Order: sequence, then C-alpha cells, then structure tokens
Amino acid sequence: MPRWALLIPAAGSGRRMGGRKKPLLRYGGKPLILHALAAFRGIRDVVIAVPHGEVARWKRLLRVRATFVEGGARRQDSVAAALAAAPDATHVLVHDAARPFPTRAVVKRVMEATLRAGAAIPGLAVTDTLKKVRGGVIVGTVAREGLWRVQTPQGARADWLREAFARATRFRWDVTDEAGLLERCGRGVAMVEGDPGNVKVTTPADWKLLQGRGGR
Repeated sequence: MPRWALLIPAAGSGRRMGGRKKPLLRYGGKPLILHALAAFRGIRDVVIAVPHGEVARWKRLLRVRATFVEGGARRQDSVAAALAAAPDATHVLVHDAARPFPTRAVVKRVMEATLRAGAAIPGLAVTDTLKKVRGGVIVGTVAREGLWRVQTPQGARADWLREAFARATRFRWDVTDEAGLLERCGRGVAMVEGDPGNVKVTTPADWKLLQGRGGR
C-alpha cells in the first residue's frame, strides 16, 4: 500500500505581498493554508516548511496535526527539507501554501495519475493568445497548442523526488517546481485536468480578487 505525505513549502518571505506571509493571510476567518489543508483529509503525514526561526510561531498559530520544519531561501530548498522529514513516504504531494482552494477531485486525479505514471501535476490548457515582446514591442505570436498553466498539488514517487533533489544539489540546479526537476532527471510527468478555482495568491492584486469572492 502506498504511504502518502503532503509537503507544503511555506517559507517564502512574502516580498511580493509587502512582507506579509501569504499562507497566514486570513480569508473567511482563518489562514489561507488551513483552507488548502481541507482538501487533503485522509493524508496523515503532513510536513510544513516555514521560515527560519518560526517553527514555534507557526505551530501556535495553526494548531494542526503536522510536522513543522525550517525551509530555505528557494521553494526547492523548502520542499527538500520537508521531504527529508517524511522518510517513510512512498509517494508525496507538494502543494502551494497560498493556493487555498484545491478541490478533492483535483487531488484525486493527481494521486491516481501519480500511482500510474510515477509523477503527475494538474493544469489548465492555455486559451489566451500569447505574444512575445521585446523592448515593449511585440516580436511574435507564440503557438498556444500544447501549452498548459500548471497548478498544484504536484505528485511524485518519493524515491524519484529524493533522487532528483540529490542531483539538484550535486549539479546546482535551480528549478521552479518539482515537475521541472523530474523532467531534468528524465522522468515522465503526467498532466491531469486542474480547476479554474484553484488559484494562487501571489500579489496584492490576487489577494484583492480573492477577497472579492467574499472572504474577510
């Protein structure tokens, strides 16, 4: 039987939010990260990577059954630290702490595809016209066929991800997500249908739009 662990990198500085920690922003009376956790009921092993020196504070604020570890300067450093704290996991899900509304259906699709293919991510096919711009001037149109906007949770076999992080350390790779890391290792990653409501809060504009949905 597979043993799943949920890894949540939450050690970001919040620079694009003026220094405010995005996972702790309150929506509907509770932090965004707690909204996110609701979709992963049933996964017993949860590891949250938090800013340096803030483990006790986050434990006090969230009061959830989870292992808290110190993350790093980059997302990949935080995910690697969280993965190290889940040594018994056979499969993992990595989810953005400031992506509060993953659906149970998306989580299920990712988990099922991960078991079949070894790794999987959710996404949405690009429907907008894409332009390449240089110096403020359009220099070409990019074909959108086959392009997807990636979401989380991203799933993977734990042994694949451990091997990938070891290689990233050895070769000093810098990647933006786990799928990109696995791709560099030659691993195939399945794509499954995401959800338009599975949004991520990155900037003050994102936060304002989310609040417009009725949060307080």
